[in-house]
Order: sequence, then structure tokens, then C-alpha cells
Amino acid sequence: MTAPESWNEVCLVSLTSGSTEMDIAPIMTSVAINQGGKPVESVPNLRGGRILVFKPEEDTEIEFEGMPIGIGDADATTQDGLDLFFHGTTSSAAPFIARSNLSRTPYTLTIMWTDDSTATSAKSAVTSGKYALRYQFQNAYLTICQPSFTTDGGLVSKYTFRCAPRNKAGTSNILDQSTDGTAELSAL
Repeated sequence: MTAPESWNEVCLVSLTSGSTEMDIAPIMTSVAINQGGKPVESVPNLRGGRILVFKPEEDTEIEFEGMPIGIGDADATTQDGLDLFFHGTTSSAAPFIARSNLSRTPYTLTIMWTDDSTATSAKSAVTSGKYALRYQFQNAYLTICQPSFTTDGGLVSKYTFRCAPRNKAGTSNILDQSTDGTAELSAL
């Protein structure tokens, strides 16, 4: 088993709302993960020294750029956009309609790179002998949906999800996993 030199070309992205899992990788062209800072400050003392003060961990932001062809459909097997999810509506029959409202839905967002061609979802198991790098963000909220259009680039949307590092009880919302091919990476 040879380790990949880098992860390129293909990335699996799954978005889960409750029990419905959607593959959103086909409408995405890039992904960026900012796993929130862990700021530290120092406070001077009277002897000229410094005392470290740890600040709360910042929220994580996951940003996608993509090329949607619709506003999305919670019941579709092939996703075509995320506008409907941003507005918190549940239109499930064409013509699809999304109206702004006060709803905010928590999602589980899973992103995986692997050389295992049998993996069909970011939440799939990766067999022993294959490599994988996976990130999962629970209680993530879609906070930005920003379509833009240019004549040379067409319609492109920027989608930003945001999640706190931990929930109210202090349980982690973020899971990072990888395997070096010596063991199976279990399905989530």
C-alpha cells in the first residue's frame, strides 16, 4: 500500500439533516475549513513578567464554492443547490420555493478525501489498505448563501457553515479522523 502524494481532484461531501443524508459534492468546486483559533493573551504583572490568559476557542467555519443549478430539494437524490436550506424551508415538489423565515436547521457536515473507490459517501467506511482523511462537524448552521454571476464564470454560490467547537454540555461538535491504510476507518 502506497500513501497518496496529496489529496486532489475528488472530495466527498455529505450534508445530513436529521436522518436525511445528501451528497452535495457534485455542486461544489472548492472547500475551505477554518477550525477556529485558540487565542492566548498575556497580561503583564508588576514584576515585569507576563501571565498567560486563555481565551475561549473560536467557532469553526466551513466555506464552499459551487455551481448550483437550482435552489435545492431536501428530498432529492441529486442535490442542485443549498438556497432552500439557507432559508429553512422544506419545499419537496417542483416548482421549488424558498422564502426567508426565522428557521435555522442544525446539520452534520462530513468531508472526506480517500483513495478507496468503493466509498460513495463522506460517511462511508474506508477499507484496510486504503488511506483517508475525514472531518465531521455536528450542529453546523448554514450562515451565508451568496450567489454571484459573471459572464465569464457563470453562476457561482458561496456557502458558509458555522459550528461551535462544543455544545452546551461541553461535548465536541468536531471530529477529525484519518487512517494510514493499516486499519479500517469505520463508517459514521
